[in-house]
Amino acid sequence: MPLPRFGEVWHAPSGSVLPGGMLCLIVSSDDYNRIRRQFIIVEVVADPLSGDAIICPLGSVGVALTGAPFTVGATWFDGADDPVAVLDDDTARRAADQIRAILGP
Repeated sequence: MPLPRFGEVWHAPSGSVLPGGMLCLIVSSDDYNRIRRQFIIVEVVADPLSGDAIICPLGSVGVALTGAPFTVGATWFDGADDPVAVLDDDTARRAADQIRAILGP
């Protein structure tokens, strides 16, 4: 399996206690991913949530929940061979910039 890369949306089969796993946007850099063998991700959902969720629209892919990033290991993606989608650079950077703004300087 190739390592997930920045701006790719992957299916994480073990990413949820619910059947079916979850979709994840990789928001960490390729160097971070390669060196640490970890990935900073945000969940991707089909529809915007109501309420106070901090989101980033991803076009036809769905919506990234950028207000709740977390770190996972490579085993999260066991069973997935390829990304579900690859975002254009501007969209991927907008999602990552939202997270940096939330975390602060």
